Amino acid sequence: MDILAKLRVLFWGLVIGLWGLFMYQYMSEDMSALKRFRVTKNPFAGALPAGKPVLKKYPPASPFRPPQPPAQPPEQPAAGKEKPAGEGTMGLVKAGADIKDIASVPLMTEKTDREKAAGAAAADFTSSPPPPEGFSMKETPHFVIYEEGPEVPQETVDTLESLHGNIMLDLVAFSPWTREKKVFIYYAQSAKTYRRLTGRPEWSGGAASLGERKIYVYKSDEAFGILAHELTHIYFDSFFPASRPSPLWLSEGIATYIQSERGMSTPDWLQQNLQLLEGGSGFKLNDLVRIDSMQGADEDNVRLWYAESYSVVRFLMKLKAGDAFYVFCKELRDGKPAHQALYRAYGMPYNRLASLEYAWRYDLKTGKISGLRR
Repeated sequence: MDILAKLRVLFWGLVIGLWGLFMYQYMSEDMSALKRFRVTKNPFAGALPAGKPVLKKYPPASPFRPPQPPAQPPEQPAAGKEKPAGEGTMGLVKAGADIKDIASVPLMTEKTDREKAAGAAAADFTSSPPPPEGFSMKETPHFVIYEEGPEVPQETVDTLESLHGNIMLDLVAFSPWTREKKVFIYYAQSAKTYRRLTGRPEWSGGAASLGERKIYVYKSDEAFGILAHELTHIYFDSFFPASRPSPLWLSEGIATYIQSERGMSTPDWLQQNLQLLEGGSGFKLNDLVRIDSMQGADEDNVRLWYAESYSVVRFLMKLKAGDAFYVFCKELRDGKPAHQALYRAYGMPYNRLASLEYAWRYDLKTGKISGLRR
């Protein structure tokens, strides 16, 4: 081999060596963050395949019974007793057949309720009920608003329609029925009037009937966030049929995402739990997605579960431009397992939940996949 050929070999050997050294330093810096990841102990009792995963229990609230026509049979009360005022509550708990209480922390909906609410777009609630005593009524392009007082202020109309428009930026493909059917909003000026109207306990911050597309709230700091969260459930969950309702983690994750990103009403507990996730806490995704009920869940676990659901949904929505998130939801709606839906929507390397979990946790630390940081 002549001297020129030897110099070429030496030159390219140096180039490849320097490139390898650079890549090693670059990747070792990023991967060092992943070494600190730790997943909490499995929150489910017993072996996972033996039964449905559940969290710790506390007594459920009593059912909310809205005003019903005389011909309609009364609802059967749920077991358990009301959670007294001042005691920590988990937000929405199972309450009756289709109505849920909404407390200030964090919002929560039951899959039993969502099964009845799924397909709400097909329900024929086209006629507007008369306003309750002391309330005025106004129809807008997307709502029938019942507000306590002599008239519905234009400010209320503008606020709700603006909120609807913001939500549709993300959910228009999931709820085309909103062009023809409306959501009924009952807005009281005080907690006293709200309780008189609904019969709810003092700790209740609102109530929602997803199947009838009704939301009951009263004037408070949490009212706008409640509306954003529950409107998302009505809009998004209607995309799924009653026979195959939206997965709870997906439904609550996107509702919390819309509440924070579009409703500009981030729950005060969310930031702290996102920091816990960034530090490596949380549930394995295989466990997270299997939870189908939040009935009686431990407060700390619920908040962490909500934060993780929100964070994973946010990552999926920002991961790939176009309709990837819609395709993912459509595949789930059509009965595909989560890992198959993930692969069909996002392609490689997202063919397993473990791959998604690795990428999501890496992005929590670096923001290099989604391009976002909290």
